[in-house]
Amino acid sequence: MILVTCAAGGAASHVIPQLVKKGLEVRALDISDKVEKLKEIGVKETIVGNCRDREVIKKAISGCDQILYMPPLFVYDEADMAKLCIDEAIEAGVKQFVMMSVTHPNMSTLLQHTQKLYAEEYLVYKGLSHNLNYTILQPMHYNHNFSIPMVWETGAYNCFYTKTTKLSYVDAADVGEVAAKVLSEDGHQNATYELVGNDFLSPVDMVELFNEITGRGAVCNQVPVENIIEYFGNGKYDSYFVKTFKCLSETYGDYGIAGNGNVLTWLLGRKPTTFREYIKNEMDKYGLQP
Repeated sequence: MILVTCAAGGAASHVIPQLVKKGLEVRALDISDKVEKLKEIGVKETIVGNCRDREVIKKAISGCDQILYMPPLFVYDEADMAKLCIDEAIEAGVKQFVMMSVTHPNMSTLLQHTQKLYAEEYLVYKGLSHNLNYTILQPMHYNHNFSIPMVWETGAYNCFYTKTTKLSYVDAADVGEVAAKVLSEDGHQNATYELVGNDFLSPVDMVELFNEITGRGAVCNQVPVENIIEYFGNGKYDSYFVKTFKCLSETYGDYGIAGNGNVLTWLLGRKPTTFREYIKNEMDKYGLQP
């Protein structure tokens, strides 16, 4: 049995189906009761609970011999949550711990990256001191952050950073395929894998590709980050979330982010899914006709 944390999140919704497709038994944990819907796609067990709660983590790990640790989004104690899960995994005698991190966790202007760097460091030390079989996966910015149905419906892609700055991308289904591979075969002990596709695109580039494939006339709008922060300041998100999002906007705007697709190509045994292919796959999924 494999425990997957933060299983109702956006990335997990693309990763978990790949685990199920591989025939792996999954126990899904999330603070949201939306996690229970994962049984509809073949997840064997679900638990609603807070990953900050040691007793919840103990219960979730019990009976599992593998863990796919997926992090929460923009929380101030993200590293502490990862450390708790690692400690309890060791206590329970878990055989394999796979951590989903991020490409370039050493980019210190990205607060969520720094949290993952601390978590990675802790896992490496614990792996050495307790002979824990671990693998760290470092995915790039996900394709699905460009929502095809939303751009289709609204005719616009609203980006929160400079719309001509380029980023590398990765398809979350490719990441899920790699996670399933690592969890189902030997040879990935003590590895850290950067998971990056071959596209390097700006928001303007993505909209142009969308229009070329769909025949539509969507536009790219750069939304001031202050507007986003005002929205996030409505009580649903705390000040850490807001600050992290602002740092993300500034870093992406000033520098972008880039990676190399060689490792992902090797792990998949094929070329990574392109952004063009992602658009076509989403159109098929939602029944959108050009």
